[in-house]
Amino acid sequence: MVRVADSQLKQQRETSRLDETVSVVIPCYNEERFIGKALEQLADQFDSDRYEIIVVDGISDDGTRAVIEDFRKQHSDLRIRVVDNPARNIPTALNLGIAAAEGSIIARMDAHAVPSQGYIKRCVEVLREGTAGVVGMPCIVRPGADTVVAHAIAAAVSHPFGIGDAKYRLGAGGPLQEAVDTVAFSCFRKSLGEELGGFNESLLTNEDYDFNYRVRQSGRKVILDRSGHCEYFARASLKGLASQYRRYGGWKARMLRLHPGSIKLRHLVAPGFVLSLIILLLLSFFFSPARLALAAEVVLYFAVALVFSAQISFANRRGLGMLLLLPVVFFTIHFSWGASFLLGLIHEPR
Repeated sequence: MVRVADSQLKQQRETSRLDETVSVVIPCYNEERFIGKALEQLADQFDSDRYEIIVVDGISDDGTRAVIEDFRKQHSDLRIRVVDNPARNIPTALNLGIAAAEGSIIARMDAHAVPSQGYIKRCVEVLREGTAGVVGMPCIVRPGADTVVAHAIAAAVSHPFGIGDAKYRLGAGGPLQEAVDTVAFSCFRKSLGEELGGFNESLLTNEDYDFNYRVRQSGRKVILDRSGHCEYFARASLKGLASQYRRYGGWKARMLRLHPGSIKLRHLVAPGFVLSLIILLLLSFFFSPARLALAAEVVLYFAVALVFSAQISFANRRGLGMLLLLPVVFFTIHFSWGASFLLGLIHEPR
């Protein structure tokens, strides 16, 4: 009788899981250029009767809402909702979306992200296996515009020299599944989000890493599944890239102050590089060996950057323009991230 009861309970749980519903949550603000493409690719990701898309919009003042409304009219069988986010920041948007969600599983997406076919369905399948708290797939970074600068930026932010060993950013190579420290566009149970208190609204960037760290601290795994991918559109200009990585660095420092145990070697490389430049520059006013050391470090950095730039340019069949631009892009990433990280250790980022 006990075995029969256990079998029935297991069957009931499996049936319940097969009936699970999914809510896609998309933080959004002034994304007229990208939101339509993201929605189009999300439309057929799950059974429409157990699926909804929630766009949490920061009261956009461009054509974002009109694009969403047009898409809704063209997909009357799909439930699409818009939730206002006056705070205009991502963690608040995610928490508002989770609170409004009717699905048992949350798919955290982005207006700049385009998931491959079957992305969400596959993530749900992995969650059903019961060993993962969060499931995501690799990000394939695409240029934000059809310019040499944009192509160089996309290549740099998906290369180990540019962004370290963040596995979800390094393409689809590797085992089908592995436990990692973080993923970007993930699926997780709504109950888990509620248990962990949602996303930390004091972190205006790095909220994903913070959430995934707390998932791992709770004893669950963060799983990177390589059976699909999500395309992400990178910044199109050096100014936009520098601004982005200034935010990343400052808020990463804030997050690591909250969770010192989450620090990885890759988090220290760029700040260490910037700190060494500052120290050697100051010493160079008083000691000639410091001037030589500073010059040697700068020359060595750009020599290494040029080697990787040549590899990338050759692999992408790009010409001299990308070869010469990539070292500048690498330096923009490392200096912006490293300097803002160091400042973030001293005071709160804005």
